[in-house]
Amino acid sequence: MKRSKLRIIGLTGPIAAGKNEVCRILSRRAHIIDADQVGHKLLVPQSDLWKELVKTFGSRVLQQGGKVNRKKLGEIVFGNPRLLKKLNKIMHSRMKDEIVKESGKRKAESGKPIIINAAVLREIGLIPIVDEVWVVLADKKKRLNRLVKKGMSREKAERRIKAQKPEKDYLRIADKVIRNDSGKSSLRKLVLSLL
Repeated sequence: MKRSKLRIIGLTGPIAAGKNEVCRILSRRAHIIDADQVGHKLLVPQSDLWKELVKTFGSRVLQQGGKVNRKKLGEIVFGNPRLLKKLNKIMHSRMKDEIVKESGKRKAESGKPIIINAAVLREIGLIPIVDEVWVVLADKKKRLNRLVKKGMSREKAERRIKAQKPEKDYLRIADKVIRNDSGKSSLRKLVLSLL
């Protein structure tokens, strides 16, 4: 992979592994670009993307006021590979364009490293623009408990975890692996040593 003085790090891993916690640890030392937030911004009511989503999934994905109900959309596509593929086809290229633009802007602004937090880093097509890929992994049982603790039903949490790629797929693209099976202080120490 290419190396530059100012690093762009792709941060990825399965649901509830701890990517957001890693970003919190790094927030003062790096610019964070969150792919989920980029996706939110792109879903402006009446935009071309919004229209395409409504055309594909129907008005059932909208909440009052016309905003996309991401929770509802997630319920529809997770567990249905065909619909998930449709959603990804609609979202990924637009997200990539926006993230590339944002990372270029951030790179010009300061000397801090840039972290692109994206569960689907490879699928969006971001591997070629990053200098390193950091993968956050955690035991499946811990991930399940974290999702339940956040208010997701056990059944729904298990479905979400099953819909994810296996760990070996993440390891294939990893330059650095962050195991998040211990406490927050161990995670902090490990993450700061990698930076």
